[in-house]
Amino acid sequence: MKNLLSVIALACALVSPVFASQHSASPATSQGEVRKIDAANQKITLRHGPLANLGMPPMTMVFQVQDAAQLEGLKVGDNVSFVAQQQGSQFVASELQAAKP
Repeated sequence: MKNLLSVIALACALVSPVFASQHSASPATSQGEVRKIDAANQKITLRHGPLANLGMPPMTMVFQVQDAAQLEGLKVGDNVSFVAQQQGSQFVASELQAAKP
């Protein structure tokens, strides 16, 4: 019985950090540069660095935004921080903010 409890305790210790990293409350923030803004369709094209949470290398791609207000004040060439998520077949940029100089 003592050995069984030791095995369970060890398994919990090993699994907890992995579970916490995969289910953390705040996804990884990424950095990018605005290449195009399509406010009418709530889309933004970003040249971004690696998207660790999606396992993607640096590239340029189009992201959907949930609220067109996130695009206000941004212009082509601005550096931004954002959270990239995949929702079905779409990639969504949330928490979009101009990077502070």
